[in-house]
Amino acid sequence: MNIAKTLVYPQSNFYDMIVHQDTITGYGIAFKDSITWKQGLVIAQFDSSGNVIAVTFIQDSLGDKFAVDKHWGKIIRTSDGGYAATAATVGRNSAFLLKLDKYLNIQFIKEYPDTINLSNYFYKLLETPQGYLLYGAIQRPDFYDDGFIRHVDKAGNTIWFKYLQFSSLENSVLDLAPINDTTYIAAIGTETNLSPNKGKASFIKLSIDGSIKASWSSKEEPDIGYLRKIVHASEKEIINFGVFKTGVMGNTTFFQPTLAHLDSNFQTTWVSHFGRVSSLTASVLLWKFAPTADGNYIGAGETLVKDGNDPTRRVGWLYKFSPQGDSIWERKINVPFLPLYYTNNGYFSGVGVLSSGNIVAGGTANEGNKEYCWLVKISNAGCMDTLFCQSVAVTQAPENRSTLLQFSPNPAREQLRISYPEHPGGGQIRLYDMQGRLQQNIVLPEGSSSYVLPVQHLPEGIYFAHWLYAGTSGVKKIVIAH
Repeated sequence: MNIAKTLVYPQSNFYDMIVHQDTITGYGIAFKDSITWKQGLVIAQFDSSGNVIAVTFIQDSLGDKFAVDKHWGKIIRTSDGGYAATAATVGRNSAFLLKLDKYLNIQFIKEYPDTINLSNYFYKLLETPQGYLLYGAIQRPDFYDDGFIRHVDKAGNTIWFKYLQFSSLENSVLDLAPINDTTYIAAIGTETNLSPNKGKASFIKLSIDGSIKASWSSKEEPDIGYLRKIVHASEKEIINFGVFKTGVMGNTTFFQPTLAHLDSNFQTTWVSHFGRVSSLTASVLLWKFAPTADGNYIGAGETLVKDGNDPTRRVGWLYKFSPQGDSIWERKINVPFLPLYYTNNGYFSGVGVLSSGNIVAGGTANEGNKEYCWLVKISNAGCMDTLFCQSVAVTQAPENRSTLLQFSPNPAREQLRISYPEHPGGGQIRLYDMQGRLQQNIVLPEGSSSYVLPVQHLPEGIYFAHWLYAGTSGVKKIVIAH
């Protein structure tokens, strides 16, 4: 499925999403427009087919605007069958812990006010046997962030609070993962220099009482990238996602998504750079990860695509990889709106796996200036439709000899010209390598009869072009020989 859901409240969107026992729960922002528009938090549950089960809208009791974002404001399922979430208000410098039961009824809302610092909005959470670990960053009066962890009990009352600083500049606890019920790994991003801007990655191992058992920091501009998420943590290893600095052009610094593996002594054993190279403001990121039914991992986020001379368009990004960091497949999924143009865009902020093994990603879809909750379900093999993605391997797909689409030259060296009869509605081509990994997703625009695909960046070898055009589909073997 690829659906944009309109809830009972307008302009609803998801900034986080989780899956538990085939129930999909999304968390985001919506508005209540009974008299005047009121911004609040929306929590919605869906079944495995995307049908709405329940919706709750939460407003601040003092009349402020509740807010969450992709970077913070997260929801988790708790051990009692309910939910806990973090949020912030727009006007007050406070963070909030929300506790709901399994029916989405509010059990309590705990506010953490601050009269000294500038803001407390950047809060995430993790459940412990005693309560919750709240973590993130607090903005100091000098506008820099301090990373912190706050341990609270089941009612949200503070047990202990600790700042985690590795420089006098920016420090943020970006993720926290349990090793067991008493030991946790924290991933910390640190800014070490302003001009030129530089930073490093840090990990700490801490006990439930807040004592630090071990710590490690990288060199500046590390090969493992600037930390964003912990994919997996255990006593023996950490798999981390970050962004690696590839270089600088003019005043723009470029980064690439990166996976890295560290052993129990925080020594790097492998690094895998992948995906689009872009500036940080482009937000080419994977926001959340989940283990898949076959022992691998799926990441969900956002990236950019470009069709011809059109502006770049933001799409949902799914990336499946092995525990060794090997790419298995990726999907760049358009929102379910036409035309495929930059004003119709979206992103995934959550991902989970159903009991069937199918993968569900959720986030926000934009149709112009309208926002919707967005859900996509695909198979563990990355299939969302049967025309493009069969259960057999790409190398086993029969080649369709139809002359509807012509590919030349074949073998191709620098570019491949695709010719076809003009047809309203356009079409689509997906280019796979011999391992079945998607290399290119091509949208054939309306009102044209040819498309030129640069291929000089692709390694030499055999590829398969799966095409869907004018109600027909097929597969063409393409040879690239530079």
